[in-house]
Amino acid sequence: MTYTQPLGYRLPASQSLPSLSRALERFGWPLWRTEVLRAVSTVSAELLASHGDHGSVYRKWSHDQISESDLVLSHVSDGSIVYRAAEFLDIGHSLMHRMSALPLPVKLDLRCRAQLMDDPGDPERQWTYVLFGTEHQRLEDAFLQLRGIEVYALTVEDDILQDHESDPLWSARSVVWDRVLAPYTRSSPLSISAPEPQVTFDIGESLYYTHMDDEFQAQGKTTVTAVVKEVSRMLGDQAPGDLLEQLTAPIKS
Repeated sequence: MTYTQPLGYRLPASQSLPSLSRALERFGWPLWRTEVLRAVSTVSAELLASHGDHGSVYRKWSHDQISESDLVLSHVSDGSIVYRAAEFLDIGHSLMHRMSALPLPVKLDLRCRAQLMDDPGDPERQWTYVLFGTEHQRLEDAFLQLRGIEVYALTVEDDILQDHESDPLWSARSVVWDRVLAPYTRSSPLSISAPEPQVTFDIGESLYYTHMDDEFQAQGKTTVTAVVKEVSRMLGDQAPGDLLEQLTAPIKS
């Protein structure tokens, strides 16, 4: 399971797409926001441990595609470690829209998408077929819990890991998937995607309105309080007593 190599599913066509979108918003995206928090906290912890060599962290996590000079907002505002981590994550996801870009490592790759297709060979339109891609098992598990979803595995002729002989329905699924995917060789199907990370705005707001973190968290935003708590959990006994101050202190560019 990856974002670029999605898994195959189907659900009854009676399940409307708006209801599927609402279900993902209710059950899937809260888990996605947890992954956003973990990603920001991971970069924050690495920046903290770098003893000021932030550039090495950006190069490591971006495969040398992002440098310190790319964090324009952080330089203008003398952004703290947690602010720089947030901006790095946003820039990294913006970068992945480029065809030639290397994706961020799995821990930081927050992309998640369900692509929805009909079978043109089924006049009754009994099923909607879905390709679901993510780098996070928790999101796939949540997707499987949605009403009506069932695994309908993709069939790939040259996939040496597939044992066609032990899968008696392989040939039938192959015919169906060939029909379903055929119209999309030059265009993209309808899709429902996780929101774009906007962590820089969330963290900036949290740093400015320090008394409103509880309210921001209730709105599903990433807050400084949550990041400090998560970084402390990651570091365990190695977490410094002044962790909040170290993560939020302005850094002169």
